[in-house]
Amino acid sequence: MSTYNGEQFLEEQVRSILKQLPDDGTLLIRDDGSTDQTVARVVAFKDDRIRLVQGKNVGFASSFLCLLKMIPASSTSVFFSDQDDVWEPKKIATGCTALAGREEIPRLYCSGLLLVSEHLESLGRSPLWPRKPSFDNALVENIATGCTVALNRAAVTLILRTNRPEQIRYHDWWCYLVVAAFGEVLYDPIPQIRYRQHRQNALGMSSGGARYLRIMQAIRRQSWLGIMQAHLREFASSFGSDISASQKRSLDRMTIRGARDAFRVIFSIERRRQFLRDELLFRLLVAFELVARRDFPFASRR
Repeated sequence: MSTYNGEQFLEEQVRSILKQLPDDGTLLIRDDGSTDQTVARVVAFKDDRIRLVQGKNVGFASSFLCLLKMIPASSTSVFFSDQDDVWEPKKIATGCTALAGREEIPRLYCSGLLLVSEHLESLGRSPLWPRKPSFDNALVENIATGCTVALNRAAVTLILRTNRPEQIRYHDWWCYLVVAAFGEVLYDPIPQIRYRQHRQNALGMSSGGARYLRIMQAIRRQSWLGIMQAHLREFASSFGSDISASQKRSLDRMTIRGARDAFRVIFSIERRRQFLRDELLFRLLVAFELVARRDFPFASRR
């Protein structure tokens, strides 16, 4: 768990984890430079299974990647957790069962979410993904929401091969991309978490049309496509020599170095995103970035 000024909802989340955490399990928390009472509320639990590390503010993605480096070598399953949700009673057991077996293969488990208000009132659920997880999908879209993700030891070892973790903006998307390239991604449509929506959400999620409003608001704040391209460049640097020929072709097709690459993506006959409307939105976004030249050409930025 990475925490940052999360005193309002932290205690309820930690209790939902400790109730199902095995006696030999560990809740590893890295505080990302909180200035409120978050650290004090963690310490107040006085539970030997909690290990707290305080660090400087580096942002949620870097904080989670720092946490992966601290995982004990004996750990066989690793779960990401946000600071403000509530886990369903069988989340840990369900994730461990899904990851069990074939320990040598990197595996990532993720699930659907129950969307709830800050008072845990139902707001709907996350979309049901119509297509199977895949490397081609992971190049352009993340379907593995971080707070639902569990990894086996082989996946953790693989992800830690990242050359420049500071280049990663979304740790969950990065994990999905890396594991989809070399292992298995297991999507469980049954929600295992109550995903709290409130004003302090770093990202959050909505259902129906509100989901697309959130997407547009995020695009206005930062170049989502620029972030995607940074991920692809870092993937090529860290793992490009190990992927198959077909994966290299897919990676190359989605890497935008100039206007010609952008036009190829816009007019491609291949569909990679889960929903057709999202595929169209993605191509419109590429066209917008091409016209606005906000972060274009992407390959020139570091």
